[in-house]
Amino acid sequence: MIGIIIGVTVVVFLLALLLLRRRGREKDENGSVALDFAANLALAVYLLVLAYAAVLCRDAITAADTDASAEAETLTELYWSIAPVPETGDIRDQIKQYTTQSITLDWPLMAEDKLSPVPGATLEHLRASLLKVNPTDEIARNRHQDALARASEVSHARVIRADDASTHLESIFFVAMLVSGMFVIALPWFNGARPTIASIIGDVVRIVVVLFGVVFIQLISHPYSGASAVEPTAFQEAMEQYSRIDSQFPVKINP
Repeated sequence: MIGIIIGVTVVVFLLALLLLRRRGREKDENGSVALDFAANLALAVYLLVLAYAAVLCRDAITAADTDASAEAETLTELYWSIAPVPETGDIRDQIKQYTTQSITLDWPLMAEDKLSPVPGATLEHLRASLLKVNPTDEIARNRHQDALARASEVSHARVIRADDASTHLESIFFVAMLVSGMFVIALPWFNGARPTIASIIGDVVRIVVVLFGVVFIQLISHPYSGASAVEPTAFQEAMEQYSRIDSQFPVKINP
């Protein structure tokens, strides 16, 4: 898409330059006050849409990063809750497996607006395993109840992450930027003046500014792809935290 926009803009610019070179006037005999005003108005609209779109994109990326961090934190708290409970080594392994699968399977697909079904199935098995745990003492039962609540929160967080992965900037912003940007670029050409070095430089500057804005917004329009994509750093840190928890509560292997 970006390549097409750049290609079309360059072609239109070259055609306009060729046409004005052949048929343009040496001077702007009728003045260009109205065209200058219209071009400045189009530029103001373009910059306004660009700024608003950039804010929306940054907010979406920040929200997605916060949601992913919250999910990883909930997984860590789940691990803390279940670690002291006897005979829960398999559940610890399932938590680690879900976290690893989220990194290796979910993240590559989230750039395509979807999640892998494999981690979701692992999470279902994890919750089923938790329901089968039957602690014998009061402290273990309390920890077990907390673990059940944390597992439910992880399921909810996964749904939120799926929603974040499907979030895109609305196409109306790109349409508004392209339309106003084309006016910014093309309106000065309607003056009919023959191109000069100064006018060509001005044309190139306007084209670069417009294209830079469109490309920049395109690169940050999705939280899990592009230049500012959310990385699975929080999940990787959770895996490191699991190891530290294991050192505090080693898994007991029955003889």
